[in-house]
Amino acid sequence: MRTGLTFPAFVPLACLMAALSTQDLRLALSLGEAPPTAGTPIALELTATNDGEAPLVLDFPDGQRYDFEVFSEHGASVWRWAEGMFFAQMLGRETLEPGASLRWTARIESGLPAGVYRVVATLTTVAPHTVEGTLTVVP
Repeated sequence: MRTGLTFPAFVPLACLMAALSTQDLRLALSLGEAPPTAGTPIALELTATNDGEAPLVLDFPDGQRYDFEVFSEHGASVWRWAEGMFFAQMLGRETLEPGASLRWTARIESGLPAGVYRVVATLTTVAPHTVEGTLTVVP
C-alpha cells in the first residue's frame, strides 16, 4: 500500500492564474502616428504598465510573451506575428514594479493593401489579456 500525498496535475496552473491582478494592469497598443501607405512597413507596439502600488507578477505558460494579429474588414486574419514561430515550452514569469512598463514591438515588413484593419495585441499570460485598435492603410 502506498502512503503519502498526491497532487493533481492542474494545481500549479491554478496557482499561476491567481497571480495576476488585472485591475492594476494597463495595456496600450500603438499603431504609429500617421496612417501608413499601402505596401510600406508597419510598426506595432504593445505596452503593459503596472498602475498599482505593488509589484505585479505576470505568469506565462511558455516562452511567448505577446502576439499581434491583423484582421481585414471582413474578419479574416491577414497577418499574425507568431505565425510559424516556436517558443520554449517552459513556464515564464515577469515582474512589473509599480509604475514600470514592458514594451514589445513587431513590424509588418511587407505592409498591407489599402483598407481598414482591426489589430489585436495579446499579452500571452496564462489568462491572456488583449487590447485592440483600428489601423487605416491609405493608398
